[in-house]
Amino acid sequence: MPRQAASRSARVRAALAAFAPAALPALPGALPAPLPAALLAALLAAGAAHGGEPGAATPQPGPPGPSAPLVMCYEDVEQRPWSSPDASGLNFELLRRVEKQLGERFVYAPKPWRRCIEELRLGTVDAVVAAADAKSRRSFAAYPLRPDGSADPARALYSDSVNVFLRAGGRGSWDGHTLVAPNQEVAVQSGYLISSVLRERGYRPRELVKSAEDALRLLQTGMFDVALLQGAEASRLAVSDPRFQGKVVQTGPPYWVLPLHLAFNRAAYRRNPQRAHAIWEAIAAARASADYRRLAAEAGVPEP
Repeated sequence: MPRQAASRSARVRAALAAFAPAALPALPGALPAPLPAALLAALLAAGAAHGGEPGAATPQPGPPGPSAPLVMCYEDVEQRPWSSPDASGLNFELLRRVEKQLGERFVYAPKPWRRCIEELRLGTVDAVVAAADAKSRRSFAAYPLRPDGSADPARALYSDSVNVFLRAGGRGSWDGHTLVAPNQEVAVQSGYLISSVLRERGYRPRELVKSAEDALRLLQTGMFDVALLQGAEASRLAVSDPRFQGKVVQTGPPYWVLPLHLAFNRAAYRRNPQRAHAIWEAIAAARASADYRRLAAEAGVPEP
């Protein structure tokens, strides 16, 4: 007999011996007498000590624990009023409200935008903050969708504009319909979707810098005559920064207006689609709240 089985048998025999009653004559047709409570407890304890033997009861799973925090990548340059490298700005105010409403916890990782998109593709992060929808991203990114399959702007974090900036006295122009750029070269922020749009339209986007400030410097120094830059930060700098006043001008209507979403890695979405949808719905609700609208208005955003 294996040693473990022999040990268990010995424990059971000892339990029985400790509680053996005096011999009584058996009554005809009588049912077996129930085991004394103390003896039953001893037998159960003897069996419990043998949990590793074949036939032992399988432990039942307890209630599910809290979901793991979601790791979110965001751009590590100023995009005021929406985000800053220190995780401040309207996007994070909005997401904090979502955390509170759903009992969630988000962990933020500031990185260059191109790196954020690559880590979303690889699944290194669960989501990225403020990503535009594109066919090229649908293979690895999940967005809140409308019934027709398009990304739902009502559940986006916000909408942003890509504006046209020209070197004063240069040969670039934009009339709201036609963009003219010497040699078809246009300075853009690295990793932004506008580079793909320009490439499809026959332009040569140059992704040499990652911040709006550095892109405006390319115009100021005469390296380029045209830049297409996303976000209000570029507009603010062009007007208020002495380095660019009189040397750089913003012109015409926006080249492109696009909703920016909390985009999930597709594998993370498949693990718990209900969680992603709850977060997207909470984003829409928080955007519509009076509290958040007040914050947005104070930051100069009339319709968040």
